[in-house]
Amino acid sequence: MGFKRYTYCFLGLLCLFLGGNYLVWELRTKDLLSNTVYQGGDLARMGYIYASKDYRKNKVDLAKRHITLKEYDGRRIDVLTIGDSFSNGGAGGRNYFYQDYIATINNFEVLNIPRHKELDPLTTVSIFCNNGFFDRIKPKFVLIGVDEKLGSEFAGMDPNFSIDRERFATYKQMDYEAARPPLTFINNGNVKFLVYNMVYWFSDHAFSGVYMRKLKNELFSVPNSDTLLFLRYKRPPTVETIRSLNDNVNKVAEKLAAKGITLVFMPCVDKYNLYSDYIVNNPYPRSIFFEELRTLPKRYRFIDTKAILAEELRKGEKDIFYADDTHWGWKASKIIFENVSFE
Repeated sequence: MGFKRYTYCFLGLLCLFLGGNYLVWELRTKDLLSNTVYQGGDLARMGYIYASKDYRKNKVDLAKRHITLKEYDGRRIDVLTIGDSFSNGGAGGRNYFYQDYIATINNFEVLNIPRHKELDPLTTVSIFCNNGFFDRIKPKFVLIGVDEKLGSEFAGMDPNFSIDRERFATYKQMDYEAARPPLTFINNGNVKFLVYNMVYWFSDHAFSGVYMRKLKNELFSVPNSDTLLFLRYKRPPTVETIRSLNDNVNKVAEKLAAKGITLVFMPCVDKYNLYSDYIVNNPYPRSIFFEELRTLPKRYRFIDTKAILAEELRKGEKDIFYADDTHWGWKASKIIFENVSFE
């Protein structure tokens, strides 16, 4: 009898374990982690926050598309873009490359260059100035579009850094479409989902690193419509950092101007920075990135994404950023480039 009892207990616990995992997987974590049908953002996935997932499929309905370096055939280029995931369709969804809005609104030929792992975009532009790449492509404008956090790193770059084409060719490009490993219904994500969602009642970030705070208004079209998911700055920029990055951007802008090319710098406002004024009882410090950068002398064109998008927030516009992502969506791209002139 003792052996049978233990056997029944073991089988019961096994069934409970398998059934519990299957239930959580089918109802929640499969949808969050696998992206089998609809795309979703990293914040909902990392924090296991189901009610913030913003379902979307990649599609383009604009009249004109940008081209990639692999597609370049020697045609005249109006705007060359380079940047991080903001410039490489990181959010997915509708019209997920802002370059397509530049191309369509201005009837421009737009070429996007991927970022290299070992080089920040501003350094890459400096290298292109020195190794003859721009002499061959001859764009009218070079647009650097990066998250403001990455933009802060420009303070430490060397605007005179140069390498030859052969060595540059050895640098690996960033992969923004890395495939996720397949998961079965038994995985540690099921436990994380249960634990994180309990801990979020007592902590802004649980154990996930994804912060969650209530907003004063409903600014997203998901069940968690009044909830902001965001990542905090690891090293908030200082006044000195912002002035150094501005100096470096100015130096690269001068090098481009000598070739008849205009540099456009578009720091993409951080999600927390844009929405910080709408957080209920916000305990975290505000960013000074745009406020300081606006005051500095510039020899480049500056796209103030915070000022443009903050105005739309004041009008009550929803879904400027994806609720579940660190990236803005198609609305932001459309709004920005309807307000930016390339004349």
